[in-house]
Amino acid sequence: METVAGALSAKEIREWVTNFFPPEKRSSALVRSLAGDLADFITTGDLSTRLDAFVALKEWTTADLSSPNSRDTTRLRTMLSIMDANPALCAGFQRAVSLILHEVRSVTLFAEAGLHPREGLWSEAARRLVRHILPSAREDTDLAKLVSRLYPTDETIERMVNLPDAVFEHIVRILSPLNDSTAWENQIADLTQAFHLLGVHVAGIGLSPGMRERSHQGTIEESSFYQLQQATAELVRVKGSAPAMENWRQNVHRCRTELNFVHYRMESTGVSTSLVFDIGTIERAIARMESIADVLFTQHSQHPIADVKRLLDDVMNARREDMSLRALFSENTELIARKVVERTGEAGEHYIANSRKEYKMIWWASLGGGLLTVFTAAIKMRIVEADFPPFVEGMAAGTNYAVSFILLQVLHLALATKQPSVTAATFAGIVRTTRGKARLEKVAEFVSRISRSQLASAAGNLLAVCAGCVAFAGLWHLIFGHPFLEVGSADHVYHSLDPIGSGTMFYAALTGVVLWVSALAGGWFENFATFNCVPEAIAQHRLGLKVGRERMKKMAEKVDANISGWVTSIVLGYLLGFVPAFGKFFGIPLDVRHVTLSTGTLALAAASLGKNWVREGWFINTLFGIACTFVLNLGVSFMIAATVGMRAYGITKSAQLELWKYTALSFLKSPRRFLIPPAATTEPEQSSAHDAATAAPAADRPPQITAEQTGEMTGKSA
Repeated sequence: METVAGALSAKEIREWVTNFFPPEKRSSALVRSLAGDLADFITTGDLSTRLDAFVALKEWTTADLSSPNSRDTTRLRTMLSIMDANPALCAGFQRAVSLILHEVRSVTLFAEAGLHPREGLWSEAARRLVRHILPSAREDTDLAKLVSRLYPTDETIERMVNLPDAVFEHIVRILSPLNDSTAWENQIADLTQAFHLLGVHVAGIGLSPGMRERSHQGTIEESSFYQLQQATAELVRVKGSAPAMENWRQNVHRCRTELNFVHYRMESTGVSTSLVFDIGTIERAIARMESIADVLFTQHSQHPIADVKRLLDDVMNARREDMSLRALFSENTELIARKVVERTGEAGEHYIANSRKEYKMIWWASLGGGLLTVFTAAIKMRIVEADFPPFVEGMAAGTNYAVSFILLQVLHLALATKQPSVTAATFAGIVRTTRGKARLEKVAEFVSRISRSQLASAAGNLLAVCAGCVAFAGLWHLIFGHPFLEVGSADHVYHSLDPIGSGTMFYAALTGVVLWVSALAGGWFENFATFNCVPEAIAQHRLGLKVGRERMKKMAEKVDANISGWVTSIVLGYLLGFVPAFGKFFGIPLDVRHVTLSTGTLALAAASLGKNWVREGWFINTLFGIACTFVLNLGVSFMIAATVGMRAYGITKSAQLELWKYTALSFLKSPRRFLIPPAATTEPEQSSAHDAATAAPAADRPPQITAEQTGEMTGKSA
C-alpha cells in the first residue's frame, strides 16, 4: 500500500500539533493523544491501521459532548483550526484520506442498508445476537463497516446530522484532497451503482406475483416499477439532464400512486406480512433513490449540504437498524400491526352509530342483548357453584359465553364493549389518509361516535339485564320456592365487585385486553380467509355436485359475511372462561369482569338476597364497581386498538398525544356529541378505510394520491 510518510515524519506532525496548543496544555494526555493519532493516520502505510487512527480521531473530536443534543463542537473546531493553520499538515491529512477513498467501496452501504432480504424473525434474531456476542471479521474495504465504527449509536448519528451547515461544509473541505480530481471517483461510481441497484430492486419486488395481482393490469413493460428502473438507467446515461430528471420524478410519482392502489386492493384481497414488508421496502428504496439523485445530480438541488446530510442520516440509521435486535422486533411488530389494520373487518359495524336511526337500532339491539345475557349470567353462576376442576370449569364457562356471543350475532343483537374488528382499521384509515386539522377533527368525530354508541349499548344492556335477572330470579323463586342463588354465592358476588376491596379494577382492565385480543383474532382470521380465497373455495367445492351449487354459494356468502364475528365470539368466550381457570390452576389471582355479565350476576345476587340487598352499603359499592368496569373495558380495548392502528403507520408519540389532547378538548367544548348523536339527520362524513374501499369496485376506480399521502407513503412521520 502507498504511504504518505515521505511527505511528513511522525515527529514533525507531533511537534506541529503540540505547538498549536498553549504551553500549559501541551503535556496533557488529550493533546498527546491527538498528536499521536494524527501521526499514525498520516504516516502509516497500512489501511487497517489508518482506519483505526481515523476512528480514534473522530472519537477525540466528540469525547467532550455531554448529551446527544449537545452542540458543543469545541474539539471539532480545534481539529479544523489545526488543519487550517498548517497547510502542509492539511495536505498530508488529505493524502491519507485520498488513500482511504481509493480503497474503500460503498455500494453495499447505499444499496442494501435497511433493505435486506426478508428472513424469518427468529433466524434473523439469532444471527444478530451472534454478531453482538462474536462480531464478524472486519472488512476494511467495506464502507458499511467503517460507518458502524464511526457512528455506533443513534446519538452519534444525530450529532453528525445536527452539525451546523457551515461546520459540515468545513469538514468536507478539509477531507477533500487538493489537486486530485479522481479522489472521489470510486465513491461517485459506487453511488451510481447503488442508484442502479435500487432501481432494479424496486422493479424486482414490484413485479413479484403478490404485487402484480394487486396492481393495475397490464404488461410488464407498462408497470410503473419497471419503467422506474428504465428511467433510472436513462437518467444516469445522460448525467442528470433536466428532461431526464423530470421524467424520472414522474415515474417515482407513478410508483407511489401504484403503491397506493395496492394498499386499496388489499382491502378486498387480504394482507400478508410479506406483502406489507415488500411495500415498505419499495417505499424506503424509492426514498433512498431520491436522496441519491439529489446528491449525484447537484445541479437540480438548491440545498446540497442538506441533501448530503439527509442521505447519510438515512443510510447510517438503516445500517444501525440492520444490526439491532430491538429494531428487528420493532419492525416485525409494525408489520403485524399493519397486517391487522390494513384489512377492514365487515362484521360488527353495527356497534358504531353514524345516525339517529342507527343509534336507535343500537338501543334495540342492546336491549335484546341484555335479555339474552340474563341466561348467560345464570348459567355462569351455576357453573361457578358446581366447583368443577379448573379445566372443566373453563371449558364449560367458555362454551357458555361463546354460544351466547354467537347467538347475539345470529340474532343481530349487541353487547356493550364487544369491540368490532373494524375499530382499529377505521382508526388507521383516518390517521393514514388525513393530516393536519382534518385528521384531528376526524379522530375526534370517530371517538365521539364510538363513545355514544358504546354508551347506548351499555345502557340498553344494563337496563335489560337488570330487569331480566330480577324477573328471572322472581320467577325461579315462585316456581321452586327458594332463591336462585344461595346467600353465600350472593355475598361472594357483592365482595367480588367491590372496586376497592377486590381486584375488580385490574380484572376489568384485563378484560379490556381480552376484548381486544378477540377482535384481533377475528380480524386476522377474516384476513386469512380472504387472502386464501376460502369463501370462493367453499363456493367451488365438489360437494356442490351433491347439494347444489347455489347452496354452496349461499354458504360461502354466509361464511364471508360472518367469519370474523364467529371467530371473535368463540375466542372471546373461551378467553373469558379460561382466564379464571388458568389463575385457579396456577394459584394466581386472575379473573375477568365484563360489565354486562357482571351486572347480570349482581342483579341475580340482589334479587336472591331480598330485603338485605342494600345492607352495609354493599350495593352502592358494587354499582361503582360496575361503572369502573365499563370504563376500563371500553377504554383499555379501544386504546390498544387505536395505538396499534397508529403504530402500524409510524405515527409519532407527539402526534398521538396531539390527537388525544384535541379529542379531550373537543369533549370539554361539546360533551353532548360524545353522549348522544346530533339532531341533524344527515350522515356524517365517512372517514373509514372500509368506506373508501367500498365506494366503488377496485377495477373501476383507482384511488387518487395526494401530495400529503405521498409523504405518508415515503414513510415520513406525521
